[in-house]
Amino acid sequence: MEKENWIEATMNSTNGIAKATPRPGLFAAIQNRIQTQEIVSPTWIWLAAASLALLVVLNAKFVFSGKHKNEKSTVENLASSISNSNQLY
Repeated sequence: MEKENWIEATMNSTNGIAKATPRPGLFAAIQNRIQTQEIVSPTWIWLAAASLALLVVLNAKFVFSGKHKNEKSTVENLASSISNSNQLY
C-alpha cells in the first residue's frame, strides 16, 4: 500500500506546475539574428578546395617520386655522416 501511495504521489507531483512561456519577441529576435549572420562566399569555398587538392597532388608527387631514385637517400647520407663523428652540430 505504501508503494502505491508513493507512486500516486509522484505521478501527481507535476499537477500544479505551470508551463514555461518565453517572452513575446523572443522568436522574432532569434530569426533576426539568424538572418544577419554572414555566409561564406562560394568563391572562398572553391579556393579552399583547390588549395587542398593542390597540396594532395604535390604530396603524392613527392612521396612517389622518391622511390625510383638512387638507393641511398639523403637521410641515410646524413645518418652516416653523423655516425662517423658522433657530432650533431
